[in-house]
Amino acid sequence: MNKIGADELGQILRLVTDPADRKLASLVCKEWWVMEGPTRSSLRILNLDHLPRLLTRHPNLTTFETPRVISNADLALVAQSYPKLEVFILDCIQIEGIDDRKNFRALQKVGDEGLCAVANGCPKLSKIVIKRCFAGLLGIMSMITSAAHNLTHLDLYTCTLVTDQALEAIGSSSCLLRFLNLRFCTKITDVGLSFLANGSCSKTIEQLNLYSCFEITDDGVSLLCKMRVLEELDLSYIGQLTDVGGQAISTIRTLKKLKFQNVIQLTERTVVALAKNCINLEVLDLCGCTSIAITCIDAFSGHKCMRFLYLLDCSCNDLRGPAFERLALGCPSLESIVVEEFCRERLLQDMQESTVST
Repeated sequence: MNKIGADELGQILRLVTDPADRKLASLVCKEWWVMEGPTRSSLRILNLDHLPRLLTRHPNLTTFETPRVISNADLALVAQSYPKLEVFILDCIQIEGIDDRKNFRALQKVGDEGLCAVANGCPKLSKIVIKRCFAGLLGIMSMITSAAHNLTHLDLYTCTLVTDQALEAIGSSSCLLRFLNLRFCTKITDVGLSFLANGSCSKTIEQLNLYSCFEITDDGVSLLCKMRVLEELDLSYIGQLTDVGGQAISTIRTLKKLKFQNVIQLTERTVVALAKNCINLEVLDLCGCTSIAITCIDAFSGHKCMRFLYLLDCSCNDLRGPAFERLALGCPSLESIVVEEFCRERLLQDMQESTVST
């Protein structure tokens, strides 16, 4: 091993991507420990007390991640240390004693000031994940403006300060976004969706998550028909959504994965429209849609792409084995139908009796 030079060792270590393997490699000897640092491209920090030392040891990172509450000063330090950063993941989930006032104040400090520092210092960002933090209009605008030519992935999960103004900034930017997560961004309204639907990102977004965006109605959902390449859409827990919006969504022929969990106003009219129009649909989640007559799943008989159908917490009174059997025989791509466990035995018995009678 002494014959391996520093350059050769560096090339070898760059090929080792598994975190556990890299840790073992760094324990071989002091030389390997020294070389492991500059050859690392990604880092997930659990103890922010060690941040200054780790930044010095790993100077060539392109991916930075922490699940801890990080101060704006530390974010500025990260931005200063890694101008070539491409992936930035901040998820303030691991905070001890969230009910403690001191910790809650710390969580509030993870906001626009630190995000602006990252935006200004890291213009090559292509993936930004800022979950459960107090990101507002200023921080989001700075990030999408700075990384406009590279940004394809934006995750704002449970950023409760995100409003329609933030969506206006996203819609009017030149970002080529393919993924946008607005799950639990509860201040978003139909106005915000209009900015997305009419903006340049309507031509690029492939995955959109609007889970529990309570203020959205049929008017806003109907605007999503303008999104030309949308493949995955989550409209779960949008209480104001009805068949008007559901049938409008069915006109998006590019859809492959669609979730309507607990949208209790949807009926079989939406399901029939989806079966007829969404010829590329592979996954349909209707869990908790209690107003849908399950017999309407016959509409998917003959569908060429449907693979997974989720019917948990739907009305079990309408569930009949022969309907599932017809669907399975008529839809060759179907892999799984998920129903309540207590319904399965009865459904299997129905199908067996149907087979015997024929």
